[in-house]
Amino acid sequence: MSTAVLVAQKISSKFLTDLGKFFLPLLVILTITGYGFNKSYWGYTIKRPSVFNEVKNTNEVLSITRLEKKFDERQFKILTDSISYKKYDYLPDLYYSNFERPYLVFENMPNRGNLWRYEEVANDKNLKLSISEVNKIQTLIINSSFLESPEEGYEERGNRYDIQIVEFVTSDESNTTIVPTNKSISQRKPSLEFEDKFLLVSMKSGELSNDHYPFYEFLIKDDKIIKKQKYFYDLAGIEGMEYSILAPIAEIAVLILSLIIFGIYKLIIKLRKTGYNNV
Repeated sequence: MSTAVLVAQKISSKFLTDLGKFFLPLLVILTITGYGFNKSYWGYTIKRPSVFNEVKNTNEVLSITRLEKKFDERQFKILTDSISYKKYDYLPDLYYSNFERPYLVFENMPNRGNLWRYEEVANDKNLKLSISEVNKIQTLIINSSFLESPEEGYEERGNRYDIQIVEFVTSDESNTTIVPTNKSISQRKPSLEFEDKFLLVSMKSGELSNDHYPFYEFLIKDDKIIKKQKYFYDLAGIEGMEYSILAPIAEIAVLILSLIIFGIYKLIIKLRKTGYNNV
């Protein structure tokens, strides 16, 4: 009895070892291919890039300016309605949230500086960047060669942009002082001590290809782009079809495929041996 058990264990162990030699390379290839697709199509390997750390250290919001660039225009145009994020009684769908990203950070730190009043800053017509400042920013972004080109047939939609620029200052230490909207705020000057001043430029365009849209973020300091990132999302396309989500299903499918192919391979070997023995 013990001999039969040992033989069965040996056969089982050999089978699993041989299966592993076949399955693991396929799993590695699948993983590399899956994450490669993620990076190519969605713009990130595992998950979307978070907002820049500097945004998380915001102490005061100095201005919020919304702009647009139409397909047949060359310059960014400043808009009067300068806030895209509308408050609802429910959490917005984070998959489609883009311009809202810094506001969600601000709302998470309501007792820091004037962050709780970012909507007032956004709706104040005096707290806007000047045309000359916007032109400098546009030149920096265009010269960065970071914007994606649309596919053929999508030039009009892919070269149309909505832009949001948040001007803010940072401090590494939380400040619980509530800053009222006073004269210094209306002049885009910080009321509290701060370390650095930044511009967060968020941009999105129309479709680059069928149902496929880009979103860009640039961090500017002293008239230089110091950080930039982008990702893509789909509308009525294959949104949510990311490898990190599909990995368990894909790996099970590869395991089943491996068992089938490996079983066929073993069967062919066995039939060949049987044929040789009969000869």
